[in-house]
Amino acid sequence: MPLRIFLSFGPHQFVSVGRLALDRSVALLEYDSDFIASGLSLNPCLAPPAKGLVEPKSPRDFDGLPGFIGDSLPDAWGQLLMQRRAEAAGIGYSSLTPLDKLAVIGSRAMGALTYEPEIASDHTEGLDLERVAAESLELLEGRDIAMLPALERLGGSSGGARPKALIALNQSTNAIADGAGPIPDGFEAWLVKFRCSRNDLEDSGPLEAAYADMARDAGPNVAPTRLFPGPVYGYFGTQRFDRLAGNGCLHMLSAAAMLDVDWESGGLDYDHLMRLGRYVLQRRDGAQRIFARMAFNVVANNRDDHAKQHAFLMNEEGVWDLAPSFDLTFARGRGGEHYLAVKGRTGDDITTELMIELGREHGIDAAQCRSIIERTIDAVNRFEEFTRPYPMSTSTRQDINRELQSNIVRLAGPSTRSITVQG
Repeated sequence: MPLRIFLSFGPHQFVSVGRLALDRSVALLEYDSDFIASGLSLNPCLAPPAKGLVEPKSPRDFDGLPGFIGDSLPDAWGQLLMQRRAEAAGIGYSSLTPLDKLAVIGSRAMGALTYEPEIASDHTEGLDLERVAAESLELLEGRDIAMLPALERLGGSSGGARPKALIALNQSTNAIADGAGPIPDGFEAWLVKFRCSRNDLEDSGPLEAAYADMARDAGPNVAPTRLFPGPVYGYFGTQRFDRLAGNGCLHMLSAAAMLDVDWESGGLDYDHLMRLGRYVLQRRDGAQRIFARMAFNVVANNRDDHAKQHAFLMNEEGVWDLAPSFDLTFARGRGGEHYLAVKGRTGDDITTELMIELGREHGIDAAQCRSIIERTIDAVNRFEEFTRPYPMSTSTRQDINRELQSNIVRLAGPSTRSITVQG
């Protein structure tokens, strides 16, 4: 049975996109004539929507789907939840087609895309973050849990490896409700993250909260964040930037999906990302905004900076913008390397001079590049200052600060001003 696709920009702003059907495990998309006439596009890097069947450019990388639709499917945590949900229903996960998976996601996808018919899930009552965190760990360790339907509803559509929950937050009362569906009046859409194993840092929440504050000081745009109360260290949360007041939505697409590439295989670099930013945004500061993000990831040692960690947003008028930075934290990366290269370098061989050279290739003058890097180094140099509002362990604070200071010493060379290292 074909799947219908819609763009849901709000409660009464549905745009019918088209129909999706399978042909020997490969999905073919047929656009609606009204969508073709609308002038909207789900991916600005592809040819405008037209009559005929659209085949995926990289079906192996997106489960047989076009990249801009495959982006709706979850990563490790969401896949696990979907698998356990299928098993609970007596269905083998391997027998699920990509259209089945999209039907499970239905109206809960990140961004504005929705899929019908939807395999509905029940609304979750009495949301308790501490219980969500505890049962998430139990599930990751292979145990049966009572909260499986609730966890799947709240986190089954989100990306990444860490357990997550989509919640609705009333900032005045701190009340928390189910955020996987329509957001109640007086509430905002937020996403909360939890530990992915008992060996994971217990204070990963405070660490990510400190990094978000540090990134704001360094320059990159970051959505509002906070630390939600929990045993000892609490849970990191961020306001969803794909949701607007009044249950409005923005279409969201990762850089990986926009380029139709598998984010895990690597092969991309910040040059690709800057070119993408300049093309999609059609703004002079497109490359500069991504340069600031690159500088932060390099200086702050966030090496889990793959192409799905960068996204773009489109409103109902078809105007695109760069999404705020997200998933910012200390990460050593695969083999100690960045996913995105800088002039072919991916590890400690990335230098200030290489970043400036890349920036100049994209129209950012050297003085501006140095200014961005200096501002970033200054912010990261004060890492311990950003950790003070949060209950972080002394060992985590000191260990990470030591590595950051080593990175600053390496990068603060003749192309930057003199930096007094904190230690």
